[in-house]
Amino acid sequence: MEKVKFNKTKAHQRYKTTDGTPVPGVTTVLNLQSKPALLNWAWECGMKGEDYRKVKDTAASIGSIAHWLIELHLTGKTPDTSEFSPADMSKAENAMIKFLSWWDSSGFVFAKSEEQLVSDTLRYGGTLDIVALDPDGKVCLIDIKTSKGIYPEYWQQVAAYAALWNECNSARVQRFFICRFGKEESEADFEVQERSDLAKEFAVFRAFLGAYYALKALK
Repeated sequence: MEKVKFNKTKAHQRYKTTDGTPVPGVTTVLNLQSKPALLNWAWECGMKGEDYRKVKDTAASIGSIAHWLIELHLTGKTPDTSEFSPADMSKAENAMIKFLSWWDSSGFVFAKSEEQLVSDTLRYGGTLDIVALDPDGKVCLIDIKTSKGIYPEYWQQVAAYAALWNECNSARVQRFFICRFGKEESEADFEVQERSDLAKEFAVFRAFLGAYYALKALK
């Protein structure tokens, strides 16, 4: 079986409406807001004598590898891990194992991964991590995060992704999940949160989307 290589040079995703108009992605829109948790983390790195930019790059790398491993597992593909160090692979595989243990106990049926969608109505795009069906046939949207916690902007992001799915599909998302894992060898460093209503979070996203276009109009 042919192995799939990790794409380290993957370009930033560009989204366009059906008429070819470029639109922002969900993360671009939400980057307009301040993120106190990120500032606190950068301060903690400085207190330890660490360069937060290098730590961030490493964390993003481990998270990206783990996400990639999960996607290939769910789609039945074999990863080529030869270019990664044993230390990085150990951390990434640990994160993957935590996720798959939860997944196997959930009874989910895999439907989609890395689904790229665009709203012609609201003019934004996004890439959904995982879409699945639960044992009752309900559509579940699952977002994967590698971080120390689950922050409010994460749910705003999931709400925006769900709205994209609902605009493009007849079966609406009914369950929303964030799966967060750290990079340590501890089962305690893994959590799953579920919500069934993200109306308020989507209202926040729409406010930032409006601000994005208002600021763009000033240029």
